[in-house]
Amino acid sequence: MVQTSLSDGVKEELRAILPELIAFRRDLHQHPEPSGREAETARKVRKNLEAYGYTVRSVGKTGLYTVLHGKEEGPDITLRADMDALPITEQSTYPYPSKHPGLMHACGHDVHTTAVLGAARYLALHKEKLSGTVRFLFQHAEEQGHGSQDFLKEGLTEGTERIYGFHVSPQEPLGCVVLSEGADFASCDSMKIRLFGDSAHIARPHMGSDVTLCAADLILHLHTLKSLLDPLQPALIGVGKVSSGTAWNVLSDHGEIEGTVRCFSETYRKQLLGRVEQIIESVCKVHHVRAEVEFDQNAPCLINDREAGKTMQQAAEQAVGKDNVFVRQTPFGFGADDFAAFTGTVPGCFLHVGTAIDSEPGSKASLHSPGVYIPDEAVGIGCEILIRCALFHLENAK
Repeated sequence: MVQTSLSDGVKEELRAILPELIAFRRDLHQHPEPSGREAETARKVRKNLEAYGYTVRSVGKTGLYTVLHGKEEGPDITLRADMDALPITEQSTYPYPSKHPGLMHACGHDVHTTAVLGAARYLALHKEKLSGTVRFLFQHAEEQGHGSQDFLKEGLTEGTERIYGFHVSPQEPLGCVVLSEGADFASCDSMKIRLFGDSAHIARPHMGSDVTLCAADLILHLHTLKSLLDPLQPALIGVGKVSSGTAWNVLSDHGEIEGTVRCFSETYRKQLLGRVEQIIESVCKVHHVRAEVEFDQNAPCLINDREAGKTMQQAAEQAVGKDNVFVRQTPFGFGADDFAAFTGTVPGCFLHVGTAIDSEPGSKASLHSPGVYIPDEAVGIGCEILIRCALFHLENAK
């Protein structure tokens, strides 16, 4: 068969470099680093990019940015990866587990980073046949929700026409890809509630104000708040951490609740946060407890652009076959990703690469769990999709 375009030879060329990419991914998996401290990960990525001929710029503490220029002028697109790991002790069946106690790549960022690095290598080999520009963002601190801000503050996405990224998903079978039209991931606000009361002996509750009881009542009210809201607007209010008290027979005079508020509309988000504050104020008033509330927006709602979505769908269909690409008219879920900060300013698309295989139970475990297992094959699938997105723009430029 005569090769008529670069797209025709992507699979074969990618197959040749996959062993090297998989070895790189496994090394990253064994050496996870937390948000904002991805120094060694960044060093390894930089070393490879420079070997491919790129000039690499540091962003923030540990982020990286580089650009590929084709032979001629043309479209300008961006590919993005995240690099940080999680503070989790690994309990997976990987033959190459984390060597850093208490840290694990439990969200697949080792796969994302390797896939974008692979795309950078492939495109560098063919830049003389391309017309346009590809920017590569290797983002730090995605899990903290603010690594994207360093790239935005430095204007590194200004002028780019599209941005593409992906996430691994144990919810879907390996070899399948899921893309949402419109809203994909929810906005995510972390919530910290500090409670202050008056301590007393537990046998004399009328002499104090019980922070523990207030916290319990507050959690119940927060979880039932959704029943008072617009039923046509999906929303989630969850509590993940509670602390209160110092002794079994003493009313607690201080405590803390940490949780999250999530939805799929910026307008609704503001309304939802307002209602949460009202609930906190009213419940604390009943218990004679004072509250300090802090919200931190980790990520806005992630909205996929229609045209960028069409491009990514086409790329995915070429990579895994049309029958294995599923397009949803509803959001993928209440997860959140800092990629949304980029799509708030640049049209883009974010899809989900399935990783579940029947022979490996860990591959179906939830992300952010200590036993999650993400097969190496996800590297090649994600990498091919991103390469094809770039080729769609740069190879077809006129």
